[in-house]
This record gives sequence, C-alpha cells and structure tokens, in this order.
Amino acid sequence: MLAAGSIQLRVAPMSLTLLAPSPEPAISASPSLTREQKRHIRETFAIIEPASDLVATLFYMKSVDLDPSLGVLFRSPNRVQRRKFMAAMKVAVLSLDRLQSLQPILKLLGTRQRGEGVTPGHYETFQDAWVWTLEQALQTRFPREAKDAWSSLLGEMTRATASTH
Repeated sequence: MLAAGSIQLRVAPMSLTLLAPSPEPAISASPSLTREQKRHIRETFAIIEPASDLVATLFYMKSVDLDPSLGVLFRSPNRVQRRKFMAAMKVAVLSLDRLQSLQPILKLLGTRQRGEGVTPGHYETFQDAWVWTLEQALQTRFPREAKDAWSSLLGEMTRATASTH
C-alpha cells in the first residue's frame, strides 16, 4: 500500500508468467567440448596462425570448390576479408571456455550473412572446407581427435549462426 497525500493506492502483487518457453540456446550452456577437445583446437590453431593468410585463402578456395554458388560471395576474397575470417576464428578459439557468450555475436553474423546471400546449407560447406583446410595445412599434426574437436566446435557455431535463418 502506498500513501500519496490523502490518497491511498493499493498495489496488488504482480505475477510474471512466460507466454511461451524461451528458445533453446543454439550454443549449449553446458560444456559441450571436453578439456581435451579444447586443447586440440588451441594447439592446432596455434600451428596455423602464423600462416593465417594462406590458410584463409585455402579455406575460401575449398569453399567455392565444394559449392560453386559461393563463387558469387567470394569472387576474390581480399586480404582484409581473409584477416577478418581468421580473426573470427581466433575469437572462437579464445572463447572456448565461454562459447555461450559468442551466441549474440554469431546471431548477428548470421543475420548479416543472410543479407549477403548465405543460406543455411552454406554453413555445412564452410565447416567441411575448414576441416579440409586444417587437414591440408597440418597433415600429420591433425589427428582424428583434433578433427572431431573442430567439427564439434563448428557444429555449435553453425547452429547459432544459422538459427537466424
């Protein structure tokens, strides 16, 4: 009860209810990557990072090779675009212990990419191209466990990014 001068207001307690359940997060709150998987991702990225421009070039070439329709999006990925891509991958690697914090960024990225013509099917191509690129760049230094770790990470990122479509 509130008193305002001589007028008394009685405020009933309010109950807030959700009209619909909140959507499942695209990146789970539970740690989906094991400590060992995170180690593999960090170690393999550290190896390729010094050659990031070449690695990004291979990634873009393989993406178009796997899906020629991407040629329109990646006519000639310039150095700035390649740097941005590798910077984004580095952010993902640095955020392995808090992947859910990337979800808003990935949703915004997905919205922007949708406007540029990226479809949900393209994300699988990107995932395949990235894993292939790592296989080529790392060769014997890319064990099956590292491949599986990257596939898990990329799968989570894809779900978050593609959830805007």
